Amino acid sequence: MSASQCTTIPNGIRLDQILPNAKTVGASELIVRSCCGQWDECEPSDLYVAVLGNETDGHDYAPDAVRRGATAVVGERLLAVDCPQFIVEDSRQAYGLICHALAGKPSELMTTIGVTGTDGKTVTSHLIHSILTAAGHPTGLATSIESRLGTSTANPPVANVNSPLLASQLTQMAMNDCTHAVIESSSISLAQRACSGLLLDVAVLTNIRRNRMGMHGSAENYLRAKTRLLDCLKPTGFAVVNADDPTTHRLLDQIETPALSIGIHQSAELTAKMLDRDLSGQTFVIRAGSESIAVRTNIIGKQHVYNCLSAAAVALTLGIDLSTIAQGIESAIIPGRLERIDCGQSFGVWVDSAKSPTQVATAIAAVGCGSKGRVWCVCSTDDSQSIEDRQKIGDILQKTTDHAIITSSKVCPQIDYEPTHQILDGFDDPERAHVIPNRLRAIEYALSNARPDDAVIVTGCGEKTIAMVGERDWSVCDRDVCQAWLYDNASVNKDDSGPQISHFDDFRN
Repeated sequence: MSASQCTTIPNGIRLDQILPNAKTVGASELIVRSCCGQWDECEPSDLYVAVLGNETDGHDYAPDAVRRGATAVVGERLLAVDCPQFIVEDSRQAYGLICHALAGKPSELMTTIGVTGTDGKTVTSHLIHSILTAAGHPTGLATSIESRLGTSTANPPVANVNSPLLASQLTQMAMNDCTHAVIESSSISLAQRACSGLLLDVAVLTNIRRNRMGMHGSAENYLRAKTRLLDCLKPTGFAVVNADDPTTHRLLDQIETPALSIGIHQSAELTAKMLDRDLSGQTFVIRAGSESIAVRTNIIGKQHVYNCLSAAAVALTLGIDLSTIAQGIESAIIPGRLERIDCGQSFGVWVDSAKSPTQVATAIAAVGCGSKGRVWCVCSTDDSQSIEDRQKIGDILQKTTDHAIITSSKVCPQIDYEPTHQILDGFDDPERAHVIPNRLRAIEYALSNARPDDAVIVTGCGEKTIAMVGERDWSVCDRDVCQAWLYDNASVNKDDSGPQISHFDDFRN
């Protein structure tokens, strides 16, 4: 089954029951056993759902889908096809409803948690998964860095899921005896109605930053996309909202379902107070009513405290005690998210996936507040950044770091220098920045020049592969580069010939 197809039990579903408000042409009742949203992947007996894409309109290809065997069409307008048609206001929304119905409505079989937000949604999702696991609940997980469908094997992650894929993932979780499921939802997925048909017990809004509009075009569209997650809540569902975030704070009065607020500065049901922070981690107290518990995390920074509070709020709504919540938070492993690299060196090293100005600023602030020395940042150019984003990043680097090294997020022979110049445009004094296009060399430069008590953060890629090395084509990420250099150089006096790229083979055996 492809990512655009959804198939179900042989008996099928009645389409008029799934789309009761649709206008019908050619048939008022129709039994559907499979559907497809891509005309060139349609198979005989499929229902074809015509959706508007970024560059193409699926309605234009309905005749081609029928010629391939589609027996009916769902669309937003009447089409010149010789088969039954169901005309709806939003075919993307209809597509999601049909996919989940064909899959047996798997989200009704589990306790399902959805997480969205500008920053922190991936980490929060993993924290929730870790807490539920600590509580003994078999839990599925689908995020941009990892998918676990109830087995011990991790599946390839998908940044922006579509309706049939999400329905398929939830079905596999249910079939693998998961009692709970945690789903990360991006603004793109929500805008494209990929979560239509998904029913949630808890919806989490970590924050909504107005400077992350992306493809949405306006702050209003971006907000509308994010808050669509609330539309997925079951009648008994709960919302978790950050009271410290200005946008989500205003939503508290507008949310019709019960909501639990978290915060550090504003009054909220769940709050936190920092006790201690250094390069190795941070300790803070989570307070919920008259109860409280101390939590120690390897990930540092205020943003992570918010993530932990959101995860704790979800767990409390599901009846999990604070002791188990603390255990789950402390045992969570989240690759590439302010991940500390400790190889016995005398300075702090972290890798993080930060690409946007807000993410870069948050990551630098997190490591800088625990450092007694200088702050080094290896910062990446990335295709997702706009010219304005890059200029803002340059301004952030000059104000928050002692040494900034600008590099590429890719290791390739051809380097486009224009994005680098756009980051340099954000500096009042561009000569303060070091430009090292080769990512491996850029990381080594920062590590080789760091001194005791310094903080080095490598941003832009996180856990993602940046190169393939060796005869066996090992995938290498920033963590591997840092570990290889640190194990080879951090505690050993070297000559003055300069650091060299370490042999990754030595650290894979």
